[in-house]
Amino acid sequence: MITVDEDIVRAELVGAETVEETKEFLRAAASHASTHRLFLFRVRASKPVFRLQQQGLIESLREVARTPSHRVAWLAEGLDLQISYDYFELLARQHTLNVRSFRSESQALQWLNEPTTQP
Repeated sequence: MITVDEDIVRAELVGAETVEETKEFLRAAASHASTHRLFLFRVRASKPVFRLQQQGLIESLREVARTPSHRVAWLAEGLDLQISYDYFELLARQHTLNVRSFRSESQALQWLNEPTTQP
């Protein structure tokens, strides 16, 4: 489910078992990337994903986080999912994508709403 709440696109991924389901989720969210730059993704009851580069998830995420001003915050329920999305954050940042993984929605929203700094 994807909703737009003020300036933030909120999307929830529930019960994903395959990488393809996660890619479909990212493609659906990417349809908003031309008009919105802030994304809050919540993942629950899904299978953790660790082979991100081999399975093309970084490229799918790049469709959402297409410019440095785009920000993607991940919230994952459960320790396994949190570790998986912490790893996703690490790889995404190595590819210069503005992505972070959070444990609480309030922290994620605070980061999403911080003013951007230009280098």
